[in-house]
Amino acid sequence: MSSTTSRPSGAVSGRQARWQPHNDSRREAIVLSAIELLEQAPVGVEVPIVQIAENAGLAKSVVYRQFAGRDELDRRIRAEIAERFAADIEDALDIGDGSIHQILVRTVGAVVTWIQDHPRLHDFLRTGPSDDDSEVDAMNALIASIAASTRALVTGLAGVVGVADDGSADTMTFAIVSMTEATVTRWANDPDPVLTREQLIEEVADYAWHVVDGVARRHGLTLDAEQPLTTVLNQLLTGG
Repeated sequence: MSSTTSRPSGAVSGRQARWQPHNDSRREAIVLSAIELLEQAPVGVEVPIVQIAENAGLAKSVVYRQFAGRDELDRRIRAEIAERFAADIEDALDIGDGSIHQILVRTVGAVVTWIQDHPRLHDFLRTGPSDDDSEVDAMNALIASIAASTRALVTGLAGVVGVADDGSADTMTFAIVSMTEATVTRWANDPDPVLTREQLIEEVADYAWHVVDGVARRHGLTLDAEQPLTTVLNQLLTGG
């Protein structure tokens, strides 16, 4: 008869639970260290794991204990970058503050600022996926995510004024978001751009407005780009 005693499963799970906050903290430190170094690295140059570990004050072996490999680490880095980008856009896209024109200018401005301030991070989003179950690169996944959030906002507003969603919101929001990101990226990568930063923002915001206005008119709605959006909605609701 064997003298070996089995270890209660509860003891193992309990130990794992106690160590989880510590592991989460280390994973976060590693990701933040990688992003800090990535911001400083030339485009196309991979930051070595040993350098990431040293910058985080950890041994290289710790990184491999927290992440299965380079691919998992890079996915987590892209996820963190995408979350930061999306947060800045969502902060700018505040429908309760300003006219339609002001909201569009503010949101486009946030995209321009982020891409200008973080060119290396923006580029890294295109190098692969951020989701474990996806092979779509993180930039395209982010565009789809922002478009989906904006679509939910637009369809919600449309419902408030009694306009049924016929699928236009999906096409419109994706077209605006993808157009904005692509146009701003092209401008940011141009060593001698024709437009100034302010001119670019106004131009792209104007393009977005014409798309919104065209879709609204097709649904029998007349919008005023210079009025506060809350006022426009109130007028549409009351028929004033």
